[in-house]
Amino acid sequence: LRMGGAEVVRLLPPMPWDAFVEGLPAMPWDSAVQSLADQTGFASDQIRYTGSLLVAIPIGFLYRAVTTDPFTCKTEADRARAIALRHTLACAVGLCFMLFAFGYEIAHALFSSTVAWVIMKTVPGKNVHIWITIWAMGYMSLSHIYRQIVAYGSWTIDFTTPQLLLTQKMMNIAFALHDSSRKDDKLSDEQRKRMIRKPLELTEYYGYIFCMHTLLAGPSADYNEYIMWIDGSKLAGKAYSPLFAVFKKILCAAFCLFMFIGIGAQWDVTSLGQVAWISQQAWWWIIIYNQVALCLGRHRYYFAWVLSDAACNAAGFGFNGLDSAGAAKWDAVLNIRYLDVEAATNFRAAMTGWNIATSNWLRRCVYERVPPAYATLASFTMSAIWHGFYPGYYLTFISSALFNETAKVLRRHVRPRVLPTKEAEKGVIAFLYHTASTSITMLSLNYLGHPFNVQSLDKAMVLWSYWRMAPHFVAVALLFGVPSLLPNKKPAKKTN
Repeated sequence: LRMGGAEVVRLLPPMPWDAFVEGLPAMPWDSAVQSLADQTGFASDQIRYTGSLLVAIPIGFLYRAVTTDPFTCKTEADRARAIALRHTLACAVGLCFMLFAFGYEIAHALFSSTVAWVIMKTVPGKNVHIWITIWAMGYMSLSHIYRQIVAYGSWTIDFTTPQLLLTQKMMNIAFALHDSSRKDDKLSDEQRKRMIRKPLELTEYYGYIFCMHTLLAGPSADYNEYIMWIDGSKLAGKAYSPLFAVFKKILCAAFCLFMFIGIGAQWDVTSLGQVAWISQQAWWWIIIYNQVALCLGRHRYYFAWVLSDAACNAAGFGFNGLDSAGAAKWDAVLNIRYLDVEAATNFRAAMTGWNIATSNWLRRCVYERVPPAYATLASFTMSAIWHGFYPGYYLTFISSALFNETAKVLRRHVRPRVLPTKEAEKGVIAFLYHTASTSITMLSLNYLGHPFNVQSLDKAMVLWSYWRMAPHFVAVALLFGVPSLLPNKKPAKKTN
């Protein structure tokens, strides 16, 4: 089979429904998109997906211009109509994007989200989070399994991309509903702020789930943030312009595209999974190649995420108050903090700066819901399942849990000895410490990220076996050895 112009492998015979699907008429725009794909060399799925992300930006400006700000309405009836219209438009345009990008596969999003809404309407709040987690993650898992059966190893963009975000949104709502059934003294301040006291009406629910600016590439913002944008309470009637923020993010997206396509094409990450290539390279070149190739590969995600952030801001979504100079901040909904990842001083900073909405989802729905002793492992395991079932994902995420715990131990036991006071932060020792910390963090991240990119177990182990799994052994030794050799007098505080 060929999907999106890329060679893929099908593991099982044709499915019973293949004849029905193949008999469906083509979408009116399919031939034009395919013609453009033939002319440019880009895959048709990439053109449809990227085209939707680009069109979302001017539509965001148009959305803000043609809809009435509910906060400025003089009567409750006018306010209710304005809110309903904004929900409806956000949903309708989002579904149009999905239809253009994924065609008939839109049925997965409609079916899974509608069933989830019925569950939320019928299951009591004390159990709704369990039922929705089973349903949303179960449907996501079956989708991953089917994709791996019909197109193993393919990077084609299909319905599973928005389904990842729908899964987060369904669970965000379910856990917020569940929190309303808990005792107030059991809730954190954030949970108290984000709780939803009753199931959403269908217009509210679909507006959030299929919001045009967060459906294709996120961020899967919390419902509380979404509704403050819809009802205008976040801007509170002010007309702050997002033009500069949008322009800056478009430039950033162009930079990311250049890094991934213009430079990244020369640094194929799959080379690191080839025994023949590895065996011919010097050890120092393998280190450099690993760092550069994975860094450039991440810009594929940055490109989509930053464009989606720009579209949110264009519609007035993402306002976050004013800075010290009185300028508007547009980072309330955000996918990525670039320097937090690419110049991370520690593992935690990299994890929280990368795919921010997903990190928040894992924290709110997993990390804070399980016993502290299992929180890190549970979060990384959930992340692996959410991504799919390629062995490389599990090697990356479970190993990341180990390295994350080791990084916390080092920060807890080593940093106070190297930088005991605030004054020490300004010296040469501090500079050397932070430089070493950043270097070790980036080496670790790119070492751990290799299996995620090559997916299969055999290709993942080519690079790791070359290094004899030494980073893993070092991480384990530090995890258990440092607390004994450098004990702290004060008990460590639990941090997210």
